[in-house]
Amino acid sequence: MKSEFITQTINTIAHSIQSGVFIDVEKSKVELKDLSTKGDWKSLHETICAFLNTDGGIVICGIRERDKKYSFTGFDRNNENNLINLHSKHFQNDQDKFVDLSNYIFFDYENFLNGEIAIIAVYPLPDDEKFLRYNDFYYQRKLTQDKIIPVSLIQRQKEYKIEIEYAKELAKVKEAKIDDLSLDKINNYISLLSKEIRNETFKASHDQAKSFLIKQYFVQKDWITTLGMLVCGEEPFHFLGSRVEVNCYYDTSVDIGKDKKMFRNDVINLMEDTFRYIWGHIKINRTIREGGKSEPEYPEKLIRETINNALAHRDYTIDSFVTVTVEPNQYIEIKNPGSFKEKIKIIHTETDIAVRRLVPGIPESKNPKLASVLKVFDKIESQGRGMASLVNAALDNEIDLPTYEIKEDSISLKIHSGKLVDESIETWLQGFNYYLTTKLKGELTFEHKAVLAYFYKSELVNQQRLFSILLTESNNHFTVLQDLKKGKLIVEHASSTEENPVYVLDRILLKIDFTEEFITALGNDYIHYDKVAKHILNLIYLYSKYNQKSLKAAEITPEVYRRLYGKEIVGKTYETLGRKVRSICNNLEEQKILIKGSKNDYTFNFDFTIENKLF
Repeated sequence: MKSEFITQTINTIAHSIQSGVFIDVEKSKVELKDLSTKGDWKSLHETICAFLNTDGGIVICGIRERDKKYSFTGFDRNNENNLINLHSKHFQNDQDKFVDLSNYIFFDYENFLNGEIAIIAVYPLPDDEKFLRYNDFYYQRKLTQDKIIPVSLIQRQKEYKIEIEYAKELAKVKEAKIDDLSLDKINNYISLLSKEIRNETFKASHDQAKSFLIKQYFVQKDWITTLGMLVCGEEPFHFLGSRVEVNCYYDTSVDIGKDKKMFRNDVINLMEDTFRYIWGHIKINRTIREGGKSEPEYPEKLIRETINNALAHRDYTIDSFVTVTVEPNQYIEIKNPGSFKEKIKIIHTETDIAVRRLVPGIPESKNPKLASVLKVFDKIESQGRGMASLVNAALDNEIDLPTYEIKEDSISLKIHSGKLVDESIETWLQGFNYYLTTKLKGELTFEHKAVLAYFYKSELVNQQRLFSILLTESNNHFTVLQDLKKGKLIVEHASSTEENPVYVLDRILLKIDFTEEFITALGNDYIHYDKVAKHILNLIYLYSKYNQKSLKAAEITPEVYRRLYGKEIVGKTYETLGRKVRSICNNLEEQKILIKGSKNDYTFNFDFTIENKLF
């Protein structure tokens, strides 16, 4: 029964007891229970219920941890029936029925020091079977604690189960027979199940495999389900067509068909083939430090997770393929057949601030049985984490802001390369530095910068009818959001609800174009200034007013260049622009519009009016 994880955990506890050095093993998926009192057994049932309703876990029975010290009490086999009763005596569904959990709860004994412990391994329920309750309460796992699930989340899950009651993943595949499933793939799945805990013997024939396939929902009565064909089909494309096809493109904007690949396979191999294609077409830099360590353009784990989620949760009722496009140095786009439910979308365009956000963490899979199978293959994690992973990668500055384009029958996700806190954001924040630090009553941390950048870029893409992922206190930037709220640098939008607060930036921070102020001060002549002069004035005005800082021509040139030409530096163009910036700054200083400091630095002359213009 023991997995490597269970073995490692037990060995760590034994070493800790023998050495007297405490090593904490209790994590979100590990719990220790003494089970010497009735209260301990009640606590065990709550933990099992929480594991079933969340991500699963293991309980080690016969060891207690108190005050950073382990005590080995051992497990009394006279209590064996109490373990067996976990299968069917304690946990009820919404219909008040006790559920048979023999496929989700496993136990065994293990020798430990001079005695014995019991191990309980709990697998998470499929999304269409959650939530179960114990003693009238539904529990979920939150870090190392078992917490009662809020009523709103229970109701949402019930609505979700109603929606998928007639799950299309279990639909009949026309003309497919049990012989059209691959015995090798069936036995591979069995080997993965057996590696964990679920003991299942290999099948020598399809007849021998039938009862197993029915139990796994691969076969219903005498016909093959979409799920069975997706996972174990011998030739899945023959039966499912474009549903098991991924078209990949390397788009150089010159010839999109230059390197096109078409993959047609079962869902497991599609995930691997698609990942290999993307990984072979993105940039892998080599660093000078750490002996030439590689730094890929996108995090490997994020790319795998995004591809796998796309294929796991796509709408298999639509006979259309998934499209993946790699745009060098720009983005990876994954276009998926299907749509999001309305409850996951926040759309509010009735005010000047357009909001288009997606709520992460809501059960959205149209294929809960497939999701459960893919967890065995270690292809996906829990529901709702895909969007959270994208947000965290952006806030960790591993990618730029991810965006979604939603159409009637397709969802396009773009994972943008680069950084969330890039040069443009650094310049923007630096321009407002005095204003920001005054409001915060302290210096800006990188976390402050990342969250401000997330909200800033979200507003920009929302204006373009693109969706960004909602960022709220529920993620690991809770403290940062509280800081920004307290300083009134973010405020709640009209679309906010108690469950899903929507934040937008202090409108001052969006003020980067000061055209109205310039026309008031300089007159209509300002309208005819060229782009370079306007960019220079906007930049100096911003730094003068909101950072109380002057700028040299050499500091102005890089930002003006970026605004005009982008990130790629062309030497001759940059030098020409630098000369023009110096000339314009001198001209504006002669007109008294700018004030020149002793270090050849410039600030805006807020006392200037059109009446005192020299020429």
